[in-house]
This record gives sequence, structure tokens and C-alpha cells, in this order.
Amino acid sequence: MSAGEAIARHLRRAVRRLDDPPVPLLADSGLRVHAVPARALARPAAVLVPFVPRGDRLSVLFTRRNPHLRNHAGQVSFPGGGIDPGDVDAVAAALRETREETGIDETQVDPFGYLDSLDTVSGYRVTPVTGFVRSDYALRLHQDEVEEVFEVPLDYILEPATLRREGFPWAGSERDIFAFDWEGRRIWGATAAILKNLIDRMQAR
Repeated sequence: MSAGEAIARHLRRAVRRLDDPPVPLLADSGLRVHAVPARALARPAAVLVPFVPRGDRLSVLFTRRNPHLRNHAGQVSFPGGGIDPGDVDAVAAALRETREETGIDETQVDPFGYLDSLDTVSGYRVTPVTGFVRSDYALRLHQDEVEEVFEVPLDYILEPATLRREGFPWAGSERDIFAFDWEGRRIWGATAAILKNLIDRMQAR
């Protein structure tokens, strides 16, 4: 078994199975290290946490939002958004949003599990869907929403020194968030909290 196959198998064991979706609320909010009370009116949303095979390793794919957007301008995130009435489930929503934002088609993605749900301060209850994306994926960016797509080696994310806690001013006080940097880009908030959940799950297996 190659190193890439071994880490892929580890990932499959670490996440929740597709027939075992997470219940709200199991993880961190976008701006807090500790879980917050579940919001009864939080809008359901889903994101794809995409893993791309690169030789004998895996990379994690991210999007960077258009800097001219009204909300979360220029921030790094996973592709995703609100779950629409026409979406069968969180997986369908994550795949649809990924296609709409990046052009990566559903046929290029192999969904294999869930990470823990989280509530964000922006009023969403997010279900992260994990999936393997073909290395020859084709991009067709929705330029009004997405400025760029980039990858970060999973090995780098799993390094103990990569993900850090730091203070963030919010509503007149300072709260702890997770964050890390990659080639001049800052990954933080809900996106980094999802990665922290991934790391915790992988370390527990």
C-alpha cells in the first residue's frame, strides 16, 4: 500500500460515514474555539472539504472569495453554501455549490463522509462533507463569488505547529479562533475550525 493510499484509508476511518450524518451541534463556531448553544433558527448549509491526490500525497482544496463581496470578502473558505429545498441532503448541496462556485463537476468528486457540524456566528449550521476530487479537475470559476482556487498539502496542515490559536476582536471582546497561513493567505474562523475537527478525528484513530 502506498503512502497516499494509507492516508486516504485513514481519512475514511476518521470521518463519519455517509449513512451516519452528524447531528447539530457537534463542533466549534466560526469565531470561537468552544462549542456554542445550537440555534433553533440557524440556516442549514454544507461545504465540501475536498482532498486531491498529488502523487503519493494528498492536498486540500480551498477557495478565496471575491474581495468585492459584501460578506466575508477575500476570505478563504471551502466551496459550499446554504442547503436549498431542491437539495436531497447535505452531500447534494455541497456538490452543487462546488460546481456553481468552481466548475468542478459532481462526476469528479467521490464523497466519502462527514466531519462534525458547526454553528457559525453568521447564522448558519454547517455540515462539512469530505470528498476525494480527481487530480485532473477542470475549473470554471464563478468570478463574482470566487477569486481563486488553491491547494495546501495535507501534510502541512497536519503538522503540529501549523494550526494555532489566536485572539480575534468580536462584539467588543476578544475570542479565540484557529488560524494558519499558507503562501500569504490566511485560513481562519469556520474553515480552520473544520480542519481542527479533522485533525482531532485523525489523531483519535
